[in-house]
Amino acid sequence: MTKRIYFYTFGCKVNQVEIDHLKKKALSAGYIISGDLNNADIVVINSCTVTDKADKKYHSFIRKIKKNYPDITIVTTGCLPAIDKNIEDSDIIVPNEQKENLFYYINTKDSGKHADNTLINEKNAVGSSSKTRAFIKIQDGCDSYCSYCIIPFARGNSRSRDLQSIKAEFEEKLRKGYKEIVLVGIHIGNYGKDTDVSFSDLVEELVNIPGDFRIRLSSIEVCEIDDKLIEIFEKYPNKICRHFHIPIQSATDKILSFMNRNYTVYEFTQTIKKIRSRLGDVNIGTDVIVGFPSETKEDFEHTVNNLYHMNFGYIHVFPYSERKGTKAAEMKDAVPVKIRKERAKFLRDVSEDLKFSYSKEYFGQKVRVLVESDGKGLTDSYLTVNLLNHAEKNTFVIAHIIGINIDGSLIGKVSYDQ
Repeated sequence: MTKRIYFYTFGCKVNQVEIDHLKKKALSAGYIISGDLNNADIVVINSCTVTDKADKKYHSFIRKIKKNYPDITIVTTGCLPAIDKNIEDSDIIVPNEQKENLFYYINTKDSGKHADNTLINEKNAVGSSSKTRAFIKIQDGCDSYCSYCIIPFARGNSRSRDLQSIKAEFEEKLRKGYKEIVLVGIHIGNYGKDTDVSFSDLVEELVNIPGDFRIRLSSIEVCEIDDKLIEIFEKYPNKICRHFHIPIQSATDKILSFMNRNYTVYEFTQTIKKIRSRLGDVNIGTDVIVGFPSETKEDFEHTVNNLYHMNFGYIHVFPYSERKGTKAAEMKDAVPVKIRKERAKFLRDVSEDLKFSYSKEYFGQKVRVLVESDGKGLTDSYLTVNLLNHAEKNTFVIAHIIGINIDGSLIGKVSYDQ
């Protein structure tokens, strides 16, 4: 009897890309994909272990499955098995490094605990897609070892995917009609450090592929934005999105040092200035962790002032969460959870203010928009546009911006007299 598999993923976009790839492999292996646990023989869980909260979500989910579906086979993969060697109630455990061989372990009922920790063979295309946007995973792992992060221990050192396999998948996505392709990974700027190409080399190869499309970069570290990458943005304005997401995590040197981040506020600011001096109104977003151990009221105020000074387009805010196994979890001078939440709320208000300030600069302009659904689209600078007149989905249109919503989204009318 053909078995039915239900897939569930926790965590980041990389995990989602990987689970979508596993779904394709399942179909190729003769399984049926089930959208309902009630109608599944096997559940495959792609776990996340970035915080203790993520671990708790996994354990809660798996206990619920065990209670309500006692006959189902539970398969766990993802980051958690690398950190927790004694995962309870999972029938099959497949390490991240052996995710590509997951169906071998399902078929043989091998736990996967004794699998060799070899690099995933990525000859086959890896990626996922939505209606207008496709994601391509270009690398895995991280070498940074920030003091608050468990990911290098969970995913190992940075490993780059073969450039030719990336290009082949990229061209496949274009043939299928996708107009925006997002390059994702655990640490995309590290791409090529284990090969003879750089991240900028990869981007240059991709933008030179013929077609009407645009490339969007996922999160990239400030020290990995070189002059060549900025030149590519300048040279191919319609092929690469005018949008950077550059995590700063804190805007005080003291906390950056405790976090083991390899830059100062001044160095970060200088790179931001260089980008803006050459690319103008490019949208730059960031990540900030508030309430890190020893962060004082003065440190937080200093961070807020610096964030305003750098004029980000938006901020993704995270109250610090202890993660067992990291250096930060052992640090003294913990900030009370209540204060962490208060600071996070304040900084989210700052983010809304910054986003509106950036968005209002588009008032009266004509911008190129990728239509994602009837009535909505996205600019290359990562702003949502509410379209007042009809435009065909998955097409590029020019929209005249005639209004700004309080949330920073734009109101536009498709201009057919371009």
